[in-house]
Amino acid sequence: MEPLSTMPGVALAGTLMTANLGIEELLRTLARRPAIRGLVVCGRDSPRFLAGQSLLALFRDGVDPERRSIVGAAGYLPLLRSVRLPEVERLRARVEVVDARGECDPLVLGDIVQKLLARVRAAPPPAPGGRTAEDGRAASGDGPSGRVPGFHRLRAGGRRVGLSRELDGFVVISLDRRARRVVLRHYGGDLTPRHEMTGVRAESMLLGLLSAGVITDPAHAGYLGGELTKAETALRLGLPYVQDVPLREPGRPGDAVLPVHEREEAPAVTDVSPGLPDLAEFLTAVVTGLGLEGGELDPDVPLGTQVSVESVRMIELAILLEEELGLDLPPDLDLRRCSPQELYEALTG
Repeated sequence: MEPLSTMPGVALAGTLMTANLGIEELLRTLARRPAIRGLVVCGRDSPRFLAGQSLLALFRDGVDPERRSIVGAAGYLPLLRSVRLPEVERLRARVEVVDARGECDPLVLGDIVQKLLARVRAAPPPAPGGRTAEDGRAASGDGPSGRVPGFHRLRAGGRRVGLSRELDGFVVISLDRRARRVVLRHYGGDLTPRHEMTGVRAESMLLGLLSAGVITDPAHAGYLGGELTKAETALRLGLPYVQDVPLREPGRPGDAVLPVHEREEAPAVTDVSPGLPDLAEFLTAVVTGLGLEGGELDPDVPLGTQVSVESVRMIELAILLEEELGLDLPPDLDLRRCSPQELYEALTG
């Protein structure tokens, strides 16, 4: 679509994949770009999804307000659940659609675009309010409830089962770069070798573990899915891979962090960049990572002084901070010697 997107008069160009979510996203884009008044449906239409045919049917016949289905669409599940019908009708009134399905020649498409551009420039702007569907149904509602379904927001987080608890045993993941394979070895809780698997795709490897009954704990499965994906990425891109350590560019040095007693006193944090947790959320994550259910931490006292936890808990805390909160821990950071406040400032400052 690159040649088409550079043509005069073309605001945007792309591939429409589906007759439901794809069309909904296109409609939202058109609603945000009121200057767009023409649309050319071109290229090969998927014989399975028929997104192009469904889009043309939408602008020709509209949406059934009860079923939220595109009238006359032959595509796979042509349902519009997350757009408001009055907005759809306004777009149908504003945008002229040209059926150029099957046409891929940039020269021919350029001529179609210029003719469409001339027509929309000569036409008067559409009247506000949109038009009604051909069968006379009003377009002022969004179905019986009058509301568009929305997502229920969930918080990322939770705890993986501690390494000291024996559930499925544990796995060791490595790369065989000569064979270009990800290698997974499964051990029992007593270190007895149990299973070995090699593969190149994280998804197929995880599905193999699940179908064989090797992994039964959902938290462990989630961890392995992320870790196998990381290993697959490292194998494909030639990056170093170490289990439970974030991917890094080859040879990238870690930022040095001075011991607590050698640091200058840092100013109080008054602003946190968007996307980073605030101090309260950070303290909650630290309490969770150390397994201190219901406990509290003094933000100014080193962690090693406040709590007595085994080294594996510190490892799990580091994993939680990096994977759940997206914070990058310097490799020489001593968690035991840092107070929560100092740790927070080192990671977010």
